[in-house]
Amino acid sequence: MKRRKRVKKTKRKGAAREIPLSTGKAMLRRSSKWPLLECIISAGWRETNQIIQLCVVRQSPQGDVIAGVCVIDLGCLGVKNAYAAPFQSVSEYRRELRSHLTKHQKLIPCDLNLAAKVIVEAVQYAGSLGFRPNRDLKNVLLVMGDTHPETCAEEVPLGGEDGRPLFIAGPYDDPARIMRVLDRKVGPGNYHFIAPMDDPAFFEEDVEGMTAEIDDEYE
Repeated sequence: MKRRKRVKKTKRKGAAREIPLSTGKAMLRRSSKWPLLECIISAGWRETNQIIQLCVVRQSPQGDVIAGVCVIDLGCLGVKNAYAAPFQSVSEYRRELRSHLTKHQKLIPCDLNLAAKVIVEAVQYAGSLGFRPNRDLKNVLLVMGDTHPETCAEEVPLGGEDGRPLFIAGPYDDPARIMRVLDRKVGPGNYHFIAPMDDPAFFEEDVEGMTAEIDDEYE
């Protein structure tokens, strides 16, 4: 599989800052012990005909904030985007990130173990179809810290209403490439397809990272 080059990101209004690689991992590990400020998820997360957002936020005793964000497709591709972002205060987090996320979807409080279960099952389902999660999911998991998704009794919906994969193409997906993978994995006609979404702003945090990660054996 040909690896894509990491592109340098520039700060945009309403976009989160990337954690510097030199200090990022240590900071993320420390943040897992900070008190949980909030865990929120798209209000319509139980409907698999949409792309959902999930955000886990922790605050240090000194007031620093770190947020871990996932963009998730429970119908097919799993975790399409993931990133962690630091903020100097709660107000900065709300202004620079939370307002940006809620501009696209209503977000509601979510139990941390449920959030972990949504991620785990999304990754497992997408993996069964030949797709890998965004490589920066590991950073979000560091922010989440210790979780126990197995204790959550709530069912996570996967695939379309009839149980078959539901591929909702984003503006940066390659539908033909993804459908070739689905054709080989589940067979032509055994999945649903919704035309590309036309709102790139929904995904703008990491344009380069929004293309689906496909397992080598299906390339």
